[in-house]
Parts: sequence; structure tokens; C-alpha cells
Amino acid sequence: MGLSEYNRKRNFKVTREPSGEAPAPPRQEGEGLRHFVIQKHAASRLHYDFRLELEGVLKSWSVPKGPSLDTRVKRLAMHVEDHPLAYAEFEGIIPKGEYGGGTVLLWDRGTWEPVGDPHQSYAAGNLKFILKGEKLQGGFALVKLRGRGAHSGKDQERAWLLIKERDSHVVPEETSDVTEARPESVATGRTLDDIAADRSRVWHSNRAQVDAGGAPGARPGPVPAVLRPPRFAARATPPRGGGWLHEMAIAGERLLARSDAGTAQLLDEDGKPLTAAAVRKRGAIADAVRMLPAQTLVVDGMLAAMTPAGHSDDRALPGALAGKLGATLAYFVFDLVHLDGFDLTRVPLDRRKALLAELVRASAEPGALRYLDHIAGDGVAFQHEARRLGIAAMVSRRADSSYGARAGWVRIPCAVSATG
Repeated sequence: MGLSEYNRKRNFKVTREPSGEAPAPPRQEGEGLRHFVIQKHAASRLHYDFRLELEGVLKSWSVPKGPSLDTRVKRLAMHVEDHPLAYAEFEGIIPKGEYGGGTVLLWDRGTWEPVGDPHQSYAAGNLKFILKGEKLQGGFALVKLRGRGAHSGKDQERAWLLIKERDSHVVPEETSDVTEARPESVATGRTLDDIAADRSRVWHSNRAQVDAGGAPGARPGPVPAVLRPPRFAARATPPRGGGWLHEMAIAGERLLARSDAGTAQLLDEDGKPLTAAAVRKRGAIADAVRMLPAQTLVVDGMLAAMTPAGHSDDRALPGALAGKLGATLAYFVFDLVHLDGFDLTRVPLDRRKALLAELVRASAEPGALRYLDHIAGDGVAFQHEARRLGIAAMVSRRADSSYGARAGWVRIPCAVSATG
């Protein structure tokens, strides 16, 4: 089958899943046996992905009810696309709405020995083998169905049966069902619920790519090691004329987020990493950034506490960070500094914001993330409307401005006038 179907379903400029060219996980010294892995996958329906290393890939079957140690139980196993060897290491989350979306748990792993020639047996649809795993031991067989009964038709070529062979490792199902008796991960000891609650490992699969490479001024480069966020200069009156973008000023804390291969880092207004204790209080923000469909990115924004009425209140931020009721955290992102291997600091602001808006829209689970929209045009008109709505302040940025110390961004008060 090869990896063509696996690759076709995934965009590797976006996904964190290993491509067909990804290196295989290192073997232990002296190890020459083939590997197997079984991944418990809570997708649209719970199933177990049974994978055997053969012909340089992981031959894969989806087993809805999971394996059994009872010889009388024949489990349906639907043959699916081959996966790269590096996939055997994955445990984590694929966001909802993407191919294979759900939680993945490493249920069992080890080595397998074929009985006879595995290539001929696989081609003939009668593959027998011995598993040496942490949960499964002994002889098994994968037998291809030949188009009889309910699985004829379009699924005829994919339907197999997974069967336990008679040996000393047989356990009658009425005595013990191995999938119920051993639900935990062999890698971490966690349950599916534990993994679902942890956003530290997330793979994106078929989200449409947000292409930053075509933006004017975009330059190939790594995620910047040092960030120097532009400052907002105080100004009494709004800028006049065209060429400006105006945003509502969010009351809260300036916060930058950097994500690289699933690891999110939060930084303060000076570009310095937050302490571990501060990051724990802002964990929902890091989770939301990880869920954005990008391999690498840097965003700039404001962390705010939102009242039940939908307003940001900086006085409520300490309580929201402490988990107290009455306010929820929201992260309003207003700039995109880096995306998938491209430095965007010299890209005009209006293009950066267009890419940012597209990125946030493509997120399967935005969580606390919000895109801070803007109005283009004359600042006086924006200030008048802001006053009418009771907005305390506005920020204005040139539509063609870069991201750096000389960006020329300004913050203007919008005190409500006496005449309204």
C-alpha cells in the first residue's frame, strides 16, 4: 500500500504528524525484531489501531472492539492506510474537525515475530505472528475476509479478522477482557481522559494551510530566539486621514506566545519568558495557542478578564488568574510575528492581521483565543464611535507598519464627552 494514501490525507506544512520521510524511532542496541504498536483512539467512535512493522512502514488495521485473548472471539479489523514508523511514538490529541480527530493513547507496544514468510502471508491475506508486548503475548493471526456477508462490496478488500491462536497466553473473555482490565497507556500510565485534558501534545492533520510565504516582506527563518515587542506611545488626539488601522484598547496584560512543534511559551511585554508559576495560571492560553494549525508561530496580544457582560476589566484579572468565579480569561491576539518558518516582522501590518485572522478562524478549538479586529480609515471617526460606545481607549497603527521598535504605534484615550 505504501504511504501515498497517508501523505494524501495530511498537509505536512501544517501537521505535526510525521511524514513518510520522517525518521523512524531509534531502536535499542542489538534489537533486530519488528515492532508493533496498538493505539487506543477515541475518534468519532472508539477503536484500537493495530500496527505491525512490515515493508518499512506500519501496516495498520482499525479494530473497533480491540484485541481479545480468547480464541473463540474473532475481532473485525478494517485495513487502513500504512503509517510511517515514527507514528508508533505518538500519544496525544488530534483536534476535532481534522482527519482522525480525537485522543490517542499508546495501549500496547513491543515486538512481533512472523510465522513463515510475512510478505507472502500478508499478500495471501493470512498473516500469523507472535506478539511480545506489555499487554499482549503469544500467537495471533490476521485473516482477510473474502467478500462474504455484511462486509462485501466497497469494504470487501479492507475487512480482516484478528484472532488469538491457542497457546499458554489464552484468557477466556468471560474471565477477563484485556481492554477493560488494562485501559492505561503503556508509555505514561495515563487514561484517555488524562490525555484529553493535556494539550501539550497536539497534532493537526488536514487543516488548510495558512500560507505566509507569499506575503510581501516575508523572509524564511526560524522562530526568533529574542523578541522585542513594539511599544504604544501615548497620544492625546487620534491620527487623521487614511492608511491607519484602529482597534479597541483591551484592558489587561500584554502577552506574547511562541509555539514550536507543539510546545508553547508565554512571554511578557518585554519579550521575557514568564515564570513557571505564571505560566500555570495562564495554562488555558498556552493550550489555545497550541491548537492553532501551525508548526511554528509567534503572536502578540492582550490577556484580559472578561466580565459576564462581555467587557474586559483589568481589576478582575488577578481573580480570573486565581480561578475565582465572576470573570473568565480571554487572549485577544492583534499581531502575527512568525508563521511556519517565515519571519513576518517586515510584512505590512494589514497583511499580518489578515494572516492572523485566517489562522484563528482555522483553529478547531479556539478556546480562550480571540482575534482583535480593526477598522481602517480616519482615527477621529473611530474615536467618536468609541466614545459613543463607552470605550475607554483606542490604539492606532499604520496599515503599512512593520513589527519592531520603530513601528510608530499609538494609544489614544476615548473619554466619554460631556455632550455624548
